Amino acid sequence: MFFLLIKMWMDEAKYLNDCYVREFETEVLDVNDKFVVLKETFFYPNSGGQPHDLGYLINENGDRFDVVFVAKLDEHISHEVDKTGLKKGMKVKCFIDWDRRYQLMRIHSAMHVLSGFIFQELGVIVGGNNIDLDKSRVDFILENFDRDLFYNLVEKANEFIKNSVEIKKYILLRDEAMKDESLFRLTKDLPENLDRIRVVEIDGFDKQACGGTHLNNVDEIGRIELLKLENKGKNNRRMYFTVI
Repeated sequence: MFFLLIKMWMDEAKYLNDCYVREFETEVLDVNDKFVVLKETFFYPNSGGQPHDLGYLINENGDRFDVVFVAKLDEHISHEVDKTGLKKGMKVKCFIDWDRRYQLMRIHSAMHVLSGFIFQELGVIVGGNNIDLDKSRVDFILENFDRDLFYNLVEKANEFIKNSVEIKKYILLRDEAMKDESLFRLTKDLPENLDRIRVVEIDGFDKQACGGTHLNNVDEIGRIELLKLENKGKNNRRMYFTVI
């Protein structure tokens, strides 16, 4: 649905390669009060409409530090913890709140399926999105707003989900990625210093530049439930949905 800028911290952001890691061990690279940079991390930072992960760290002494916020700061991913005490060079065991992460993976993957159908059936580009645990939204520009049509699109998406289609995640060099205009439906202008782009591809159906966490197969989504459709002004439409 969106792409995440991937520069020097790509090797640090291990979730880009494997979204299913729930716990890992690493080293504290830097500390500023309650903000901690890890040598590598599977925690997802708040970005592109997808909320950050939660979880906790345990240091060599067995002390627990709850991760309350994660964000990209100054080329690094910073983990805000609930108290001070971590030191540079410490070894830590890290645990991601898996129930929360997996629900966000289901919703984000569902959003890609929905945007794929909206684009293919209507030729409409998604103009914005917001992912949340209970209710997420997709914004798009459309002149004729046929509500029955969107209920039908959701049903088509649910039938597609039953097909057990693989979701691939991989990195492309900028020059190679730019040859495929379909990867950049939301943003056409890319920073000059962006040399690698992460792609999420639903095999044979849809692919987009995206840095979010995703499932390995669409059948893990479950079922998409359309909650509400709204007019947000001239030609501006909004769809609220969840997964069950």
